[in-house]
Formats: sequence, structure tokens, C-alpha cells
Amino acid sequence: MKNFLRGSCIVSGIILCLLITLYIIGGIIVKKPLISEKEIVLDYNVKNIWEIVVNNNDYQWRTGIHKIELLENGNWIEYYDEKGKNFTKFTLKNKEENTFYSFEMENKNFYGNWTGKFIEMDVNKTKCIFTEEIYIKNNFMGILAKIFWNLEKLQEQYFNDLKKRLEN
Repeated sequence: MKNFLRGSCIVSGIILCLLITLYIIGGIIVKKPLISEKEIVLDYNVKNIWEIVVNNNDYQWRTGIHKIELLENGNWIEYYDEKGKNFTKFTLKNKEENTFYSFEMENKNFYGNWTGKFIEMDVNKTKCIFTEEIYIKNNFMGILAKIFWNLEKLQEQYFNDLKKRLEN
């Protein structure tokens, strides 16, 4: 019985040390944001692209968005499920017609910002540069996010959705 208790204490101590280490490492990792910058050239007029990107009344083309609630001052909330438990609040920061769009975002797991630059290359050719910067709030989630959350893939999905919407 003594050996069993001693072994249990050692195992518990090792687990506790591992958890503390992960928490500390997570704190260091979390301080560094997840950043993704994607650039695409679309064969469409900058005005057409701009109107789609900034129009939160027309969101059905976007993958994963269940509903958008419009708030005052150009702010909004995106809901990702029917029950309304999974959502992100967006705060408009800057909106320069057909050229620049930026906002802050926050939910229970992260906060960050997004910027979009729209560069007219020709009448029907526009370069879009979208940058997303995310800070994870929880140290443990920060470790997992660095491993499993692929912002670049999410931005690729957004661009794919945008291309489909432009074609309609």
C-alpha cells in the first residue's frame, strides 16, 4: 500500500509539473499572434468586389456563417450555429471606399484584427490583400491553435467563396 501511494504521488507530481510547463509555454506562445496574409488578383472591377465584401446583409455566400446581426456604427456579430452560442463580435475600425477596410474581432477564445486592401490594377482587375492577426486568450488553447488552427486555409476558403459569389 505504501508503494502504491508513493507511486501515485510521483505520477500526480509529474502530471502537475507537465501541466504547469504547458501553461507557461502556452503563455509564451499565446503572446505571439497567429498571422495570415493572403493576396489574390481577381478579374473583376474593384467596386463590385468591395460591395460584396463589405455588405453584411448578403452573407449567404460565405461558408460557415449561420447568421449576421447588424449593430450600430457598422459593427456586427457573426453566428456560426443555430443556437447562437458560437459567435464573434466585429468592430469596424476603418472603411475607405474601394481601397481599405479594417475591423477588430473578438469572441470567447480569441481577439484580433483584419485588414483588407483593394488595389485597382485595371478596369476589371483587382488585387486584394487580406491580413488577419489573431491572439488566443487561453494558454492551453494557444498551444492547440498553433498546431491545429490554419488561418491560411480559412482565408483560402473565403477567397473561394468570394470567387463563386462574383461569378453569380
